[in-house]
Amino acid sequence: MTINKSVPATRDTPRPVATRRARFRRAAPQPIRLTADDFNIIRHVHRHRFLRSTHLVSLLEKRSGKKLLERLGALFHNGYLDRPRGQLDYYATAGSAPMVYGIGNRGAGLLAEFDGVPRARVDWTDKNRTAGRLFIEHTLLTADLAVAFEIASREYSDVALIASDDILLTAPESTRRAPNPWALPAKIVQDGISHDVRVIPDKVFGLDFMQARKRSYFFVEADRATMPVMRRHPRQTSFHQKILAYLAGAGAGNAHGKRFGIGNFRVLTVTTSRERMETMIAAVKLATRGHGSNQFLFTDRASVLACPDILALEWISGKGERVRLGV
Repeated sequence: MTINKSVPATRDTPRPVATRRARFRRAAPQPIRLTADDFNIIRHVHRHRFLRSTHLVSLLEKRSGKKLLERLGALFHNGYLDRPRGQLDYYATAGSAPMVYGIGNRGAGLLAEFDGVPRARVDWTDKNRTAGRLFIEHTLLTADLAVAFEIASREYSDVALIASDDILLTAPESTRRAPNPWALPAKIVQDGISHDVRVIPDKVFGLDFMQARKRSYFFVEADRATMPVMRRHPRQTSFHQKILAYLAGAGAGNAHGKRFGIGNFRVLTVTTSRERMETMIAAVKLATRGHGSNQFLFTDRASVLACPDILALEWISGKGERVRLGV
């Protein structure tokens, strides 16, 4: 009788390799049945353009974090979500950083079918593939702030978030029909030279403080310190030029607010460091002849991420004063 014995592994004996699905290449997936949570995940990602898995865990707080991460993987491999390859740098420099998700072609198709979202002739796989690291990081910085406000508004029975889509829905027809309704035209004067510019906020939203019967509106600037705060030539883009453009459409005339049919607005800027904030506040004071302005509020990303309630966060105004957004 022959007895089969296991052969001990030697230097020349290949060891079994554990199979693991590639992070950025779709494998042949098991079909899934979409749930209400799946639709909400797809909607969140579409609304913000890119979201980290940690954003989605916060937004769907009733779901187990581990189960949600598994579901995100299933939605990716089934084509409802995408993983932009521009985030590869995160894994080279930050180890196991949270995965970033964008909308996939099948996800866009679902939103067109069930939510009536216009289906542009866009190959989202290609669009996400060509998104660069800087664009992704800028979009995620905007999302850090937007998600924080969405979560905070759930914690207050008398505070409701007014989304950008809702603002645009009630805006004047001329704004809704504009090629880019969020582009705000302004005439500014720099060094005695008058010229026309456009400023496009990274996000526009509002808060409805129902008990106080007050609505506040905000234009968001996500600053990653890639744009100079000041430029020597007035026609070169700078943060100082953005300040002038916002000031030109604010105040008693409120041209920027009227463009959307809303009241006066404040500009929320989240940037990279406290030192960067100081240079921006100095630019506000320069633009206002030393007076400063409470229309501009500043914070840094670390403060946003560390604060459990964005409505309790202390912002620094363009006058150097501490301000909270909660009424």
